[in-house]
Amino acid sequence: MAMLAGARISEGSHIRNARNTLGSPSDKNGPPFLQGWEGSQPSDILIRNGFVATMDSRRSVYRKGHVYLKDGMIKAVGDDIDLPPSPDVVIDAEQKLVLPGFVNTHAHLQQYFRGVYELIGDFYLVNLPLEMYRSPDDMDMLGAANCAEFIYGGCTTSLVIYTYPDGFARAVEKAGNRTILAADIEEVDLNALKNGVYEYQPEKGKAAYERAEALYENWHGKAHSRITTCLCPKAADLVRPETYVKIKAFADKHDLRITTHLSQTSREFKHVRKLYGKTSSQFLDELGLLNDRLTGVHCDYITEKDLRLIVDSGMGILHCRSVENPLLRWLDLGIPVGLGTDDYHHDMLPLLRQNLIGQATRARLADGAEGVLATSRVTRRPTCYDLLELATRKGAEALGIGKEVGSIEPGKKADIITVDLSNPYLTPTKDPLTSFVLYGSSRDIDNVIVDGNILKRDGTLTTIDMDRALAQAQEKVEEIIDRFFHEHPEQKKQWEQKMSGME
Repeated sequence: MAMLAGARISEGSHIRNARNTLGSPSDKNGPPFLQGWEGSQPSDILIRNGFVATMDSRRSVYRKGHVYLKDGMIKAVGDDIDLPPSPDVVIDAEQKLVLPGFVNTHAHLQQYFRGVYELIGDFYLVNLPLEMYRSPDDMDMLGAANCAEFIYGGCTTSLVIYTYPDGFARAVEKAGNRTILAADIEEVDLNALKNGVYEYQPEKGKAAYERAEALYENWHGKAHSRITTCLCPKAADLVRPETYVKIKAFADKHDLRITTHLSQTSREFKHVRKLYGKTSSQFLDELGLLNDRLTGVHCDYITEKDLRLIVDSGMGILHCRSVENPLLRWLDLGIPVGLGTDDYHHDMLPLLRQNLIGQATRARLADGAEGVLATSRVTRRPTCYDLLELATRKGAEALGIGKEVGSIEPGKKADIITVDLSNPYLTPTKDPLTSFVLYGSSRDIDNVIVDGNILKRDGTLTTIDMDRALAQAQEKVEEIIDRFFHEHPEQKKQWEQKMSGME
């Protein structure tokens, strides 16, 4: 494999004291590449001879590297490592990339509007109204499919926000992925909001806050610490000041982080200005929330003054689909930034590609009391390696878990993915990392390991019956969308017109 420009490459390939070196592309005994796994999770795994991109702060890459995992932790990585004689599993990573699992910093469980929201494309007429069709037991049918989506695409850690999160927590407990889970807190009438009317409902906010408290009590630190929790007041226009203050007090008491949608729409920008005479960032700063324990999602409509507040506070930005935002400027200013798939399908690779294109167009910053957009020409774009860093180590750092996950380093959790390069879209190539970002798909991710447990093996999920999970999800989603269309015939008509190509 060719070396990656700008990364530190260690040459050579040597393993000492490893006798159980099974599995090769031509081996006919057992599954290709992976042997020794017989239905129970291994205590130790050797990944050998792969193109290992550690994503550590030194950008270390080993062209013929090895990774040793033991008891759920990374024990060694390099091209010359000492090993015990008989690892439970040996993954022959010849012609494979070896990467830390993706850290998806912002995701909603919105499978039920897939193919509807994308076509109609109106946040207030489709996205928010559909949230009212959720019920507490939905995740009993949707949870496994949601977990399958994260695992299949290599998202070993995801920050997930959902109104009724307990069912998803139960699914994660069984599936084996890692999640930071939040019950979103908002207190407006969403039916009125779609017409531009803000009607605050304190009782709705109280119930949402109590769900968030219960989520912490019931799930924080569970599933061998794979499930942790945070708090998510939805946005400055959807949550009253007193609720933000109460959330901050609970977070401070229990050492929890807070994430909130920040300056995500022009409607929010204008409404917060109308209510408080401030931008959303200034409003939250006055309440004491802007600090290094907060992450703001989107930041599509921030002013220059907002940006300075964000830099000085140490808070992070979770960057999603608004790819024309000034991502590189945020990074140059030292703002912690992570990437999130948001409301759409949870495949990180299209998001990386969108940012390659989007950062070469116009960046947007809101400017002035009326929210008039100022534009600036971006003169450079991120590299593929930059984006992979944001999807792994830097995303973990933005969420405050950079010491645990996000890179392949001894002492971190054994969250690893491998990518099979043996297809004509990825090979031949001068640089396998660039090829993966530009042309790779989730199907190329053949092994996914979390806490040293193999959740995807040779392209097949091991902890989820995917056929059954998808069938259940399909049944539930059809029920939800049918009810939504029955009660919103104007949206059904618009969707049908889009489907037929009519305007």
